[in-house]
Amino acid sequence: MAKGADHSIIGREAECRRLAEMFRSCRESGGGALLVAGDPGMGKSELLRHSSRLAPDFLTVNADGVQAEEGLAYGVVHRVVRLLAPALRHLAQSSREVLERVLLRRVPRPRERALVAVATLGLLARASDRRPVLLRVDDLQWVDADSRYALGFVARRIGAERLALLAATDGETSTLMPGVPVLHLTGMSDHDCLRLLAENQPSPVAPAVREVLVHAAGGNPLILLELLRTLTPAALSSPAHLPDPLPLGTRLTRLRLGPFHRLPDGCRRLLLLLAAEPGLDPLSLFHLARRAGIDPVALRPAEESGLVVSSAGGVSFRHADLGRAIYHRADLADRHWAHELLARAFADAADGRRWWHEAALVPESNTELADELERQAVHARRHGDQGRAAALMERSAELTREDARRARRLVTAGDCSRRSGRPRHATRLLERAAPLVGADQPSLRGRADYLRGVLSLHHAMATDAHETLMTAADVLAADDRLLALKALLTAAEAGLYAGDVAVPAQAGLRAMTLLESSRGTDRSEVRFAAGLLLGFADFVRGRLPAAVAGLREITATAVQVGDPLLLTWAAHGALFAADAARARGLASRAVSLARAAGDTPAAVHAMQYLAYSECWLSGTGTATLTATEALRLAGESGQLTAARNLMGILTLAAGISGDAEGCHQYAGRVAGEAAAHRLGLSSALGLWGLAQLDLARRNWAGAAAALHRIARTGLGHPAIAMEAVPAYVEAAVRTGERARAERAAASFIRWAEAVGRGWPVALAARCRALLGAADAERHFREALRLHPSADREFERARTALLYGEFLNRERRRGDARVPLREAAEIFRRHRASLWLDRTRAELRASGDDGSATDPAAPAPGEAATALTSRQSQIAELVAAGATNKQVATSLSLSPRTVDYHLRRIFQRLGITSRADLIRRLTAERAHREHTGLEHTGLERAGLERAGLERAGPGTAPRSSG
Repeated sequence: MAKGADHSIIGREAECRRLAEMFRSCRESGGGALLVAGDPGMGKSELLRHSSRLAPDFLTVNADGVQAEEGLAYGVVHRVVRLLAPALRHLAQSSREVLERVLLRRVPRPRERALVAVATLGLLARASDRRPVLLRVDDLQWVDADSRYALGFVARRIGAERLALLAATDGETSTLMPGVPVLHLTGMSDHDCLRLLAENQPSPVAPAVREVLVHAAGGNPLILLELLRTLTPAALSSPAHLPDPLPLGTRLTRLRLGPFHRLPDGCRRLLLLLAAEPGLDPLSLFHLARRAGIDPVALRPAEESGLVVSSAGGVSFRHADLGRAIYHRADLADRHWAHELLARAFADAADGRRWWHEAALVPESNTELADELERQAVHARRHGDQGRAAALMERSAELTREDARRARRLVTAGDCSRRSGRPRHATRLLERAAPLVGADQPSLRGRADYLRGVLSLHHAMATDAHETLMTAADVLAADDRLLALKALLTAAEAGLYAGDVAVPAQAGLRAMTLLESSRGTDRSEVRFAAGLLLGFADFVRGRLPAAVAGLREITATAVQVGDPLLLTWAAHGALFAADAARARGLASRAVSLARAAGDTPAAVHAMQYLAYSECWLSGTGTATLTATEALRLAGESGQLTAARNLMGILTLAAGISGDAEGCHQYAGRVAGEAAAHRLGLSSALGLWGLAQLDLARRNWAGAAAALHRIARTGLGHPAIAMEAVPAYVEAAVRTGERARAERAAASFIRWAEAVGRGWPVALAARCRALLGAADAERHFREALRLHPSADREFERARTALLYGEFLNRERRRGDARVPLREAAEIFRRHRASLWLDRTRAELRASGDDGSATDPAAPAPGEAATALTSRQSQIAELVAAGATNKQVATSLSLSPRTVDYHLRRIFQRLGITSRADLIRRLTAERAHREHTGLEHTGLERAGLERAGLERAGPGTAPRSSG
C-alpha cells in the first residue's frame, strides 16, 4: 500500500494517528497493546511495517506467526527470547531458567505455562529499561497456542513499562487475544481508493475503468493493487476491454483458497456443490450431502472459519469470488461429479434446476436440451431472476446448431445479462451474436443495435451513443414501433445528458414521422412514448407552452403504463413541466416495478429522478439516502453514467445543506470527467451544488461563474439550466452583470408563464424583484404569496431571506424579522447550516436576538406543518399501526429510508418513541375535528396507499388481498 505525502498510509491516516498516540504515551507514561484485525488484504501487515516509521527510536522485535510452525510449542516465544537474550541475566532465577529452556528448545512442562508468560513479560520489561520496545506480531492466527497465551498475558499486563505490543490477525479476535483493545480495519473510502490507484497505476487508467476497479475492490487495497498488476494496459484503457468477471490476482487467490484447502475433504466437497449451484437452501444441501455419503455437519468448519454464511434463505459464500475460485480450480472429474449429483437430485425432486446441470454434462450441441434451457430462462426472467435467465439462455445458445436461433438466444442472453448488472458480459454476448444475425432478421439486428446503444450510453459513458440508437430506431420502425420509440427516447436522453439539444429535437421529428406512418394502429404505450418524445422536442426547440401542456397531458395518463423505463422517462418529463411531486410518484413506481423484475439498471435509472425530486420535496437528507443507495447499485451493475449523475445529485444535496466537504468530494469526481465525456447532466448538477455553497457564503463571483457554465454547450442540461436561473440572477446582480441576469431571467419567465403555477411563477417574481424594479417589495410579496409551502420549500426560504435582506437595507428592521424568522425555521428544518447562519446574521442585524428561531416542539395542531409531505405520510402510517417494512412497501421506499425519516420526525416533533408519535397525531386529529379540518389530500393519499384510511391508532393495515 502506498504512502501519502505526510508518510502516512493512504486510507489509514486515522489508524496511524492512533498508533502514534500509543507510541507517544509509551515514551512518556507507560506502554500498551493493540490488536489489529480485518479481512485479508485490508493492510494489516502494511500498518505493522509502517509502525517502525512512527517509532524510529524504539527497539523493534518482530515475532510473526508462521503457518508451518503453528504446532511448534513456544515457537514465537523462542524467537523473542533469542532476540533479547542479553537481558536474561537481569531476570529472577526461576524466570531466567524457564526461558533458557525455551531458548534451548526444551519445551517447559504444562504447569509452567504461566511461569513462561510471567518471564516473557519480565524480559520485555527489562529490555525496555534502556530504550522503548515495540513487539510486532503479524499473523497471530498462526502463532502456536502456548506463545499466544504468553503474548496475551503480556498484552493485558503492560503498565508502566515502556513497551508497545502490536499484533495483527485475520482470525477471531475474542479467542486469539481476549481482553486486548482491537483496531478493526474496514474498507477504504472511494476517495482513498482513487488516491491509491493514482499512485500505483502501471499505465494510464481510463476514468470509467477507475470506477469499475474501485467498486470491485470494495475498499480492499490488496484487491485494487492485484487488479492493477493483473490487467493489461488495453484493459485499463477502456471498460470495453475489461474481462467479466474481473480476475482474482495470484496473491488474493492464495489467500482466498488457503482456508479452503485446510478444510476436511467432506467439507471441501460440499463447498464444491455450493460453488456449482450457488444459494442452495440448507435443506437441499442436507439432502445432497446424504446422497453423496457426506455427514451434513461436515459444513461446520467452513461456517466457523467464516467462508460461508448460512441463513434460512440459503447458504452462500462470504466472498462471491471464493465460489468462482473453488469451481474453476477444481479438476474436471470433480466438477463432473458435482453436476451429476445435482442433476440427479433435482430430477428426483422435479426441480427445473436439473437442466442447467444436465447441460454442464453435455459437450456438444443438443436441440432438445437447448429448447428446455430456453424455457427455463423465460421462467426465470418472468420471476425476476435476470442473472439466472442470462446464464440459461447463453448455455442454450451454445447448444444450438442453427445460426439464426443461436443469434436470437445470444441477444436475449445479452439483454438479461445487462439487466442483471453485467454490462461487459452483455457486450461480449452481443459481439458473438453479430456475425450470426442474418439479412432476413432485421428486427433482431435492430434489437441488438438498441442494446448496444443502451450499453454504450449507461455503461461506457459514451454520450454519442445516440447515433447507434437512431440507427436502431430506423431498423425497428417497421416491426416493433414501441422498441423503436424506446431507442429514440434513449437517444434523446443521451443528447440531454451531453447538453446537445439537437438530438432530442431530431428524435422528436423521427417520432412524429413514425406516428404518422402508423396512425390509428398503435397501442397506448406507443402513443405514450411518442408523446414524451414530442414534449422533450418542443422544450428544447423553445416551444415552451406546447411542451409543458403536452408533458402534463401525457404524464397524467401514466397510470395506464406498467413499463419502468417509460415511467422513468415520464418522471423526467414531469420535471420539465415543474411537477416534482408527480415526478417523485412516477419514479417511485418505476423503482418498484424494476425491482420486481430484477432489473437493477432500470431501478437505478429511476432512482436518479426519485432522488432529485426528493431533494426539493422531502429534503436533502432523504435525497442523499436515495442517491447513496442508487450509487451503490450503480457500482454493482456497472452503470457509470448513472453513477456520475448520482454524484452530481449528492453534490447538489451537500451544497444545499452546507456540507462543504461532501460537496467538494463529489464535485471533484464529477468535474474531472465531465469535459472528457460530455456529461452535461452530472456536470450541471455538480456546478449547481458548488454554486449553492458559494451563494450561502456570499461568494457571488464564484456562484455566478459556476451557474454561467451550466448553460454552456456540453457542460449543461436544458432543464437544470432553466431551474438554476433564479440562483444565477441573484449572483449576477450582485456581481454587476445585470445584462446577463436580465437575459437569463427573460428565458425563465417565459418558462414560468408556460407552467403557470407553483414555484416557477413565484421565482419569476423573485427575479423581477432582484432586477431592481421600482416596486421590488411588491414582487417579493408576490413571490411569497405564489409559492406553495410544500413545493420547493427551500426556495421559499431563500425568497424570504432575500426579502428580509432587502427590508434590512431599507432600514425597516422590524418588518424584516417576519420573513427572516420564516426563512430561519425552514433552513433549520432542512439542516441547511450555512443558509441558517446567513439568516441568523440578518436577524441579528434586524435587532432579533435569535430566541424566536430556537427549535421547539410544535404545539398540537402544528405538527403537520412541522413535517415535510413525505414525513407526514410516514408519520400517519406509523401512527396507524404500520411497521417500517409495511410503510416501505406502501410508499416504495427502502426500510432504511423509512427509519431515517422516523428519526427526523422524532427530532422535529420533540418525541422519542412510536407511542409518543401516536399520542401526538391523535391530538392532531382531535384538533382537526375540533376546528372542522379534514385530512389533507397528501395525508389521505398516503393512508389510502396502505389501506389505512379511517383506521385508528394501533389498527393493523388492511391486506391488499
